[in-house]
Amino acid sequence: MTDMSASSMGGLDEIDGRGILFCVILLVGWITFSPFADLASPETLELAEGRDFQIYAAFGLMAAGSFFYIWRTDRQALAALATPANIALAGWIGVTLVTSHEISNSLKRVAMLGCVGTCCISLFLLPRGRDDLAKLLSIVALIIVGLSYFGLVFLPHYTIHQATDIGEPQLAGDWRGVFAHKNVASAVFSMLTFVGIFVLRAGRTVEGWTIFILSLVFVLCSGGKSSTAICLTTIALSLLAERTRNVVLWSIIVFSPLALLNFLGIGAILFPQLGAIAAALPLDATFTGRTDIWTFAIPKAAETPVFGHGLGGFWATAALRFGGEDTTIWAGNAAHAHNGYLDTVLAMGVPGLAFTFAALIVQPARDVRRVCARGDEPAVSMLFLQIWMFGLYLNSLESFLFERANPSWIAMLFAFFGIRFLAEFRIRA
Repeated sequence: MTDMSASSMGGLDEIDGRGILFCVILLVGWITFSPFADLASPETLELAEGRDFQIYAAFGLMAAGSFFYIWRTDRQALAALATPANIALAGWIGVTLVTSHEISNSLKRVAMLGCVGTCCISLFLLPRGRDDLAKLLSIVALIIVGLSYFGLVFLPHYTIHQATDIGEPQLAGDWRGVFAHKNVASAVFSMLTFVGIFVLRAGRTVEGWTIFILSLVFVLCSGGKSSTAICLTTIALSLLAERTRNVVLWSIIVFSPLALLNFLGIGAILFPQLGAIAAALPLDATFTGRTDIWTFAIPKAAETPVFGHGLGGFWATAALRFGGEDTTIWAGNAAHAHNGYLDTVLAMGVPGLAFTFAALIVQPARDVRRVCARGDEPAVSMLFLQIWMFGLYLNSLESFLFERANPSWIAMLFAFFGIRFLAEFRIRA
């Protein structure tokens, strides 16, 4: 999609193939291989393990297809990714792979990270231009929205949490659509809300309003309090940031929610003074039980502050669940830390967090500022800015940084690479 792209040189079949691959990557990444899961069935508890092979195989094939197209037509664009921050982060991931406490798990995670990353790099390069990007994103969004609302009407048992759900019957009534949990649904539909805004600004009025309204309604009905608040905050602050030219004021607008969420969350565990402030505010000081997990995980991160435990080397491992007295603490059976930054320290140590901060926060901030200063592509840059901001904020309460094929991680990578390419190249109309 860049000016240097040779995608227009191919025939009609190649163009169609690029669009199909774009849609397939996002549909597989966002819907996954277990849509309309029956959460009342004991078999649901085994879905994650049973789908691993399918997920790895699918992303391996899609990564191969993505690399084929990129290498033929956009290989020069790949040089834009070789920034010091990206190289340092990639190198440190390699170091922590060698030092991992669970090398086999980490090796699988790194392999999947490479496949997912390759697919997400291609998402910006596969469309033939700005209009094609809007068309393809509207197709993907309308399929997800359509399937989810179809399920609400005709398959409510599989699209709305029920009191008969084995895992969390207390979520009964919350919408989840094609997804297995309302938190995943609320996050994806929040990002589809941003897609709706982009499609609308790209001139596709009917599709844009349809995606925006139906996605926002779904977010509100999902019961995902974190995603709902962060989605609305992101829309408001991104519109304000788009009109702000002063870099200091822009940084305050964009990063204040990220700082506040972490200061009042994990900061309240580390510093009693912040804990007292959080307790005095009209909010759930436990962040829906997350403080128990943070209290458990922070000392574990301090045990290996330099290299961490490795990607996939801490949560859900046999050593954690059956290896000592901490198995009496329910937080030890959590799937993740419910904070992507704490999980990054657990996986890759404090240096890993620093490299992640440089690559995924500082660098995109500079890139998006460059794009805004040029005045180029306001609709595309707004889409990437909103997804990026939403991902940063939500990772303060959820955890999907470096998380294999997590739908929110895929969306965040799409925005991350998109911002990088947009800062370096102009795209076709």
